[in-house]
Amino acid sequence: MKELVCNRECTPAEPANKKRKISHKMPKMPSLRSRMSPSGIYQFINNPTNKPSDNQILAIKQMGFEGLLHLQTDTIPGNLAYWLVSTFDPYKGCLLDGNLPILEEDIHACMGIPMGPLVVDEAPIGDKSPQFLSLLEDFKSQYEGDLIDVKVILSKLSTQIDGGDSFKRNFIVYIFSSFLGGVKGNKASLRILKSLSDTSLISEYNWCNFIKKKLAEQVLSWQKEEFCEEKTVKENWFGGPIMVLVFIYLDRCVFMVRTVSRQYPTLSTWTKKAISKRIQDELKSKSSFGHGSVEGGIVINHKPLPKIELVQSSKPTIVSEQHPMPKKVIPSVMEEEDKDDRDRNNVPTSSQVNNVFVDKLVSKANNLAKAFVEYKSVASEALNKLPSSEVVCKMVAAVDGIAYGFNLSQQSKSDEENEGKNNEEDHVVHTDKVVENVLRDVQENENVDSVKGKDNVEDHVVDTDKVVE
Repeated sequence: MKELVCNRECTPAEPANKKRKISHKMPKMPSLRSRMSPSGIYQFINNPTNKPSDNQILAIKQMGFEGLLHLQTDTIPGNLAYWLVSTFDPYKGCLLDGNLPILEEDIHACMGIPMGPLVVDEAPIGDKSPQFLSLLEDFKSQYEGDLIDVKVILSKLSTQIDGGDSFKRNFIVYIFSSFLGGVKGNKASLRILKSLSDTSLISEYNWCNFIKKKLAEQVLSWQKEEFCEEKTVKENWFGGPIMVLVFIYLDRCVFMVRTVSRQYPTLSTWTKKAISKRIQDELKSKSSFGHGSVEGGIVINHKPLPKIELVQSSKPTIVSEQHPMPKKVIPSVMEEEDKDDRDRNNVPTSSQVNNVFVDKLVSKANNLAKAFVEYKSVASEALNKLPSSEVVCKMVAAVDGIAYGFNLSQQSKSDEENEGKNNEEDHVVHTDKVVENVLRDVQENENVDSVKGKDNVEDHVVDTDKVVE
């Protein structure tokens, strides 16, 4: 019988106790090509050798774009960006098969830019209106040639340390030509100058709505070219505000557990490292995106506070409050469970605001009361004993009325010198009547106030208006 011979070299078996390494290969995904990158504005804000001047920072805040000052990344996550643009529905304006609508409120919460009442108006192509042509000529006079590279505008921004109107127009044109607008190439879009004639109104425009429209337009254009059978271009560049989609997706679509705290604006918390880790976690577990749970947007309290002297923090406000996915994010006051976060950022609670507001009104009333006969002692005692009662409102109204009459007497001082002291005597009589009425109300409502406790500041304001009227 013929003997069988094996010519292959046999390798020894691996030890039983040896641990085998498990490799997590990231699936290869296409990367989005886009010039709408955060790198330019990030470099402008964080330039170590040439940081923005105080006037430039102030100008950015006056325009309402303070949120961009907290930008934490300078790159586009190409694979996530490609998936977002591929799956975004430009007709319905949503992600994840309609489960994640992209609202103006979401853009505002993520980017921290104005959502005012005015509509952003771009000049039509070939616009020959005198106002637009004047703005266009003035803007182009800063540069050479008709087509202006966005990098040239960025260099110009660094030299305009005064933060004037020219800086503001250059800033808006730059960010909407390189980061938040709808431009595929590297040349600036100057049609937006039509809405920049009055720079003091920049903060009153609804830039969130403008971005939403540009996003839908550019996604539709990109998808038609990317998914058509016969491509007409070699490289399909996306010209929309891609980072808006990135930040909204990262914030509202939570994968397993939330690893980044929610703050306003959202871009202030998502660093380059945090974005990279989130992408790796999703791809390792599911090999694709869109498998997280959708949560409601951030609730932002934009209710105007009274002009009081409070120490405000320059850090973004931490907001942990969430709401279900309504059609619109309704601003509301933060709940008690967020007290620790507000304290860390020096954000006053509603009760603190009320107390400080009432205390300030009391202080001002005391100061004004000193100018009138028999009012000082009575008003001071009443305000100290009843600092937040309904009567205090009437007391303040009396002081406001007296102050208003005093201002009128100051404006007509020259007439009084000719006519004698008639106006002054009438004013004193009017003051006595007002004080007499207020003191009568104090006596009638003293017992009621002790039971009611503290009143709301808004009720005080309403009552004050009634008394003054």
